[in-house]
Amino acid sequence: MQRFPSTTSNSPFATGLPALYAVAFLSGLSLGLFNPFVSTLMAQHGIDDVWIGANSTVYFLVIALGTPIVAKMLRRIGLRGTMILGFALMGLAAPLFPLTTNLSLWFIIRTVMGFAVCLYLVSGQTALNYFCNDSNRSIVNGLEALCFSLGFGIGPVIGSAFYDVSPKITFSLGSMLVLSGIAVVLIGLPEKSISFKQPRLAVFKKIKLPLQGAFAYGFSVATLVSLYPVYLLRHDYGVEEIGYTFSVFIIGGLVATVPVTHLADRFSKSKVLLGSVCMVVLSVLGLSLLDNIMATKVFAFIAGASMSPIFPLSRALIGSKLSTEKLPSGTALFTAIYSAGCTAGPILSALAMKYWGDRFIFSLMLAIFVIFMVRLMRNKKKRMLGYN
Repeated sequence: MQRFPSTTSNSPFATGLPALYAVAFLSGLSLGLFNPFVSTLMAQHGIDDVWIGANSTVYFLVIALGTPIVAKMLRRIGLRGTMILGFALMGLAAPLFPLTTNLSLWFIIRTVMGFAVCLYLVSGQTALNYFCNDSNRSIVNGLEALCFSLGFGIGPVIGSAFYDVSPKITFSLGSMLVLSGIAVVLIGLPEKSISFKQPRLAVFKKIKLPLQGAFAYGFSVATLVSLYPVYLLRHDYGVEEIGYTFSVFIIGGLVATVPVTHLADRFSKSKVLLGSVCMVVLSVLGLSLLDNIMATKVFAFIAGASMSPIFPLSRALIGSKLSTEKLPSGTALFTAIYSAGCTAGPILSALAMKYWGDRFIFSLMLAIFVIFMVRLMRNKKKRMLGYN
């Protein structure tokens, strides 16, 4: 099967790609807008922290477990149909959350929201590798990641502007924005069915390296977002200083993702990925060992700048390693492993803090990235010796 028409162009804005950037923005927007205010709403109704955490865990688990189902749906209803179904489900389910205070219903709604995200995440990421080629794959994935990050950053700002007036307004506004994704897909994304092959062990073996990157990224980002504020508070950092630290982390990612992925297209995805991972290891060591507020901000910027490109670079490697008909399976596995990392990170890191002390907040993250770094180095050595 041939790839989409846009693969004849090296432009990162070829046919279909701008629509996929918009889909990524809306995906990030939905995560950034709904997730914080779901937890806020539950807390305001006196729900125990354990149940709030369990609700978030169910959300990420559904994304991870739903990916094989979505991969099969791609074969039946195509990329556009799968994306449209995801946006429709999210647009219809999200506004129901503030209409009830029943804990069981909140779990059901959250499950539907998780599956909706899974639908447009997997289909969007699969389409991304279909619409690009090896000469622009990294920059395309980088731009998509940048759009996702922008949406994720803007979501809480939009939500907080209306939440104090009424939570219903925030959820309804988010719903309307998500539903606009249906128009984006219908207008900007060419109709195309895809071939699909059931995943085999051979597929997994081919993409073990990018899958390791997906898990490491999900594990680290979820840990940083969930637990690092707790760590800083316990070390006498003010709320304002914590906010600045996270802003610096996000800015680092926004500034570095596109240039780094552009370099990967010009030189080598694996080499640039290895460089990013090495910088992550250094920055995480700095965050773990130093208490100075200025040093913390510097290392937070380096962490954001080096960590953010890992996701798009790892995903770009899948497109380079798999044939067209195996891309849906590979992308589904990638999203599942990323979601598993998001689920495992906060839980395991919290246990490390509880039993070993606060200083070990990043110990597991550091171990995962060191293992990934060693794996990349061994892979590079094998290629130099002609084994790959």
